[in-house]
Amino acid sequence: MLDNKYMKTNIKTLIFSFLSAIISFNCNAENILPLTWNISFRNNSCFTTRMAKQHSSINTLLSWERQRYFAGDGDCELSNIFNVSNLKSQYVLHVRMACDVNSIVINGDTIAKNIRNRFGESKDTIESFVIARNVLHKGNNKISINCSSLGYTGGVSNTLIALRPVSGNNIESIKISMPIKNHVFINENKKIAIHYHTNQKAFVRLNIENDFHKSIIDSLITLNRKDSVKIINLSRLCASPGFYQITALLHGKGYCGDAQWMAVNPEQINCRNTVKDDFDDYWTMAKSELASISPQYRIHKVDSLCSKSKRDVYIVEMQSLGNITIRGYYFVPRTSGKHPAVLQVPGYGWGYENIDGMLSDNTDRIELALCVRGHGISADVFNPGFELPGIWGYKLYDKDSVSYRGIYMDCVRAVDFLCSREEVDHDKIAVKGGSQGGGLTLATAALCSDRIAACAYFDPFPCDMRHQIKIRTICETELKNDLAYYGNACTFDEVMKIQDYIDTRSFASKIKCPVLFTAALFDDDCPVHVGFAAYNQIQSKKKYKIYPSDGHIQGFTHDNYIMNWLDETLINQ
Repeated sequence: MLDNKYMKTNIKTLIFSFLSAIISFNCNAENILPLTWNISFRNNSCFTTRMAKQHSSINTLLSWERQRYFAGDGDCELSNIFNVSNLKSQYVLHVRMACDVNSIVINGDTIAKNIRNRFGESKDTIESFVIARNVLHKGNNKISINCSSLGYTGGVSNTLIALRPVSGNNIESIKISMPIKNHVFINENKKIAIHYHTNQKAFVRLNIENDFHKSIIDSLITLNRKDSVKIINLSRLCASPGFYQITALLHGKGYCGDAQWMAVNPEQINCRNTVKDDFDDYWTMAKSELASISPQYRIHKVDSLCSKSKRDVYIVEMQSLGNITIRGYYFVPRTSGKHPAVLQVPGYGWGYENIDGMLSDNTDRIELALCVRGHGISADVFNPGFELPGIWGYKLYDKDSVSYRGIYMDCVRAVDFLCSREEVDHDKIAVKGGSQGGGLTLATAALCSDRIAACAYFDPFPCDMRHQIKIRTICETELKNDLAYYGNACTFDEVMKIQDYIDTRSFASKIKCPVLFTAALFDDDCPVHVGFAAYNQIQSKKKYKIYPSDGHIQGFTHDNYIMNWLDETLINQ
């Protein structure tokens, strides 16, 4: 079933959130700053290497992640050249960036300092600065923006850098719409509409590339009419199953643009089989090792949390692979009897630092928010950190020591715990997670296929890794840096063969329970392609839901949808 409660308005009104901000701040005038900027880094992070490419370009319509940049890349400078034809006008600079801005300089004059990133608080926060007339020159001008580390967006760009005259009558806008509300074309003609408004002859640069960064089309289209629509049929060019990024840049008196994604027959994506011949033996051995370790379950009530919750709250401890202690937050309804249970598994590096949502939940449901090793309250013994080598990169050269062998067993042990509890209905145990948690969900549902009654995942990692590193190319660089950290203990090809053992796509066919997969088309962190690579291997009852305008960071409504589906599925077991 394909639906999207976010998209209730007429298709002609659908606008990517970035463009909405631009239009709302049009100030009845054009933006004279180009959308493509030069970018240069002052230092290199442990995640990426830029020594061979100190200067490059970046498009403010698109996320940092899609353009091979990362939040940990370090200090950088964005610069641009723009043309001013009318010095009599008063200009205002509008800025919204998902990073801290140390300074903005125009023609050597500092316009602003210390603009703090408010992306986490409000994606719509815009700073505006009136530019003194003596700062600007007729003709070419230079602007530089000095930033402290690019912020994390998860795929959706919220960057706005626009310089507009205070007064003017030139209104320009452009947007892309599609006749399919979730942007998923199954067998329909793949037609898109480009809506534009310009007061003079202009042209639009249309660029389409697939999720592997291959250019499909890059062309200029002349626009001659005001307030017009151009229909473009992409059926021939975008015929292959997959995902396509569409950008439209309007070049009129000023600059504006839009970006959207569309999917084409995603259930037909067929990835090359990379399952190791000894994959089952490898995980049978891991489970056997786990079974030899006494779980030593320990549980204690946390009164301070119980006072804030509508359920009793406990911290549970247990021994996992390698005799490492893992912990989790355990929420139990105050009603008697047996209850369905949901195992929540964490995203990468996240240890349920914020459990307010679970504290306020009053459903007749048990939840175990598991902190696998290296995460949250389970990071005391095993804690490789977020940077080098990181959890993912920990001993990546050794298939028997790589971190995810133990992490997947942590999840199995958590299922063991739930099955040991009298208050849990053992026939109604589900697992749920996103990002790394999505990968852990797939692995857990497969490794415990006889005990898991439902699973829901979104944006999984590590999943379909041989394609992941081609789509999110900084992953390949990160792996190489992790390997260098260990003195290049093996070759990169050998590393990828070890990744095949922990690739959660390889677990998908072993899942027996009903499955829900949710995905965001703008997700550049865990691209939707890899999620479907796993989904298409699942043989049990399944469904998916696409969020066409979301990135890796998704909202409360999304989580509610997943939990409601799990509750309904468990009730019907």
